[in-house]
Amino acid sequence: MKKIFNQSLKLFFSLLFSCFASFMIAISFAVILSSASQWVFYTLTQVFNLIVLITVIWQVVYYMGFRDSNMVRTGHMKEDLYKGFKIGAIAQVPWFVFLIASVVLNLRFSIYRIFNSAYYWLVTAIAGTFKGKEIAAITMGNIGVFKIILFALVLLIVPVISGVIYVLGYKGIDIFSKFIYKKNKGK
Repeated sequence: MKKIFNQSLKLFFSLLFSCFASFMIAISFAVILSSASQWVFYTLTQVFNLIVLITVIWQVVYYMGFRDSNMVRTGHMKEDLYKGFKIGAIAQVPWFVFLIASVVLNLRFSIYRIFNSAYYWLVTAIAGTFKGKEIAAITMGNIGVFKIILFALVLLIVPVISGVIYVLGYKGIDIFSKFIYKKNKGK
């Protein structure tokens, strides 16, 4: 259990980097796409933020799965294909705590959205508004129970991605290298 906690902590710090990078992407796209349609801006930002999130998780979890498969084959460890999901779930605990604290302390929605910048526009869509003045006035206490539950479900994205990537690493399936390297066709 200590090893899973340590790996979750490593993933947590990687997710913090992901949030920072996602926030910077959102700011950059706001400048670059200032004249573009609002939906184009939101869609592109969310797609790039999810790519950053998947890449950060991939770097941490894929190689854990790959190493663990070798440990299982040599008899040094028991097989646990749910380990990636567990690591992702434990790494998301601070975000769940922050969600609960945001509701209890009635923080502004804009603060919650910044700390969940990997899902910045997804969370904004769940809140039901894209207008800046309306977002500035919304607090987490008056968002509604159903939307808070949807925010909690959004936080399950990391454990699911982490679980899938761990299994890919465990099975030795490297999707990224298939995009990067082409096979030479025989002469």
